[in-house]
Amino acid sequence: MNPAVAARVMGLLALLWLGGAVLVRGLAPPTGGILGFLHMVDLVFHEAGHVIFSIFGQFAGILGGSLNQVLIPAICAGYFLWHGQRAAGALCLGWTGESISDVAVYAADGRDMRLPLLADGLIHDWNWLLSALSLREQAEPVGRAVLAVGAAVILAGIVLMAVELTAHLTRPAGAREPRLR
Repeated sequence: MNPAVAARVMGLLALLWLGGAVLVRGLAPPTGGILGFLHMVDLVFHEAGHVIFSIFGQFAGILGGSLNQVLIPAICAGYFLWHGQRAAGALCLGWTGESISDVAVYAADGRDMRLPLLADGLIHDWNWLLSALSLREQAEPVGRAVLAVGAAVILAGIVLMAVELTAHLTRPAGAREPRLR
């Protein structure tokens, strides 16, 4: 099998698995495995976002954690897509969707605050944000809406990877891969 085709098959399978795992998890926190690992990666970018966005005020600083953890993989997806690397862009779209779904878990917990925070005495971002917006009692519906957006972004990555795989499978033997940029 052509290595480019094999890589896209593996990428498609990984995205399908990721989408399924996110849907099965729903609004429950990750308990380990790949979703637990990705949560820890997302958490690094989340915490950095508080520092980065704090220059724009308290609301932006608190929202900045969730915003940054989604922006980093979205920027990676945009970079790859801009440079015509659609398979890599599709994988980063999957990561973006997973990160959005990770935010959904935190947002849905905004009223009840059952999730453990990194240390005692920290504020719960989404309790604070939803309270500031007078939406604290709507935490679970907000989380479900954010989860739906995350699932849609993962689906976009799956579709893009499937299109990319189909393009490689239907390319005549010996034909060169088109350069987009």
